[in-house]
Amino acid sequence: MDAFIPYFSDGAWFLLHQAHLTTLTLLILLFFVYSLADYRRALMLSVVFAAATLVGMILSACELFHLRSALTAFLLPFLATLLALFNILGAGAKHSAILEKTGYAIDILFGIVLGLSMGSGYGQADGTVFPLLCFTLGLAVGTILAALVVLCISSLVAFFGVNRRDYILVLSSIAIGLMIPLLIRTFPFTLR
Repeated sequence: MDAFIPYFSDGAWFLLHQAHLTTLTLLILLFFVYSLADYRRALMLSVVFAAATLVGMILSACELFHLRSALTAFLLPFLATLLALFNILGAGAKHSAILEKTGYAIDILFGIVLGLSMGSGYGQADGTVFPLLCFTLGLAVGTILAALVVLCISSLVAFFGVNRRDYILVLSSIAIGLMIPLLIRTFPFTLR
């Protein structure tokens, strides 16, 4: 139990660290298109995100697959920007199956890339997958809580009569504005 609590709390508080602004931005982009009535979809996205992160962490910890840190630092804001663009393109329509599948695909890719970026640190802590499982369980709990908070805010905004399309456009545009400096700063390719 003494080994469980530190890893679990690391996972549960992971989203609130300032260094993980990209992860929090992506999760807000995933969840705010839903309302509180769609809580099952949001919970499923949370679990899929945590499972994809676990897969990436296991691949990295077992040294089966690696990404350069420069590429990882670029891919995370790129995927968040891509999701924001898809949200903008689909803002006027009722949440369609194509947008939902796109959200799941980006959720899975983001989780795997995030797991690849940090898996070796947790996986080599005691030579087992126990730290990875504890961290992922904490991450799932933290993500579910974040989803519920975003769903409540989204429903509250809709309750006060704000047009769904408008707040999707505004929040997606703000997210793109936050991600563009990160994309420029972390661009891993040279044009020679």
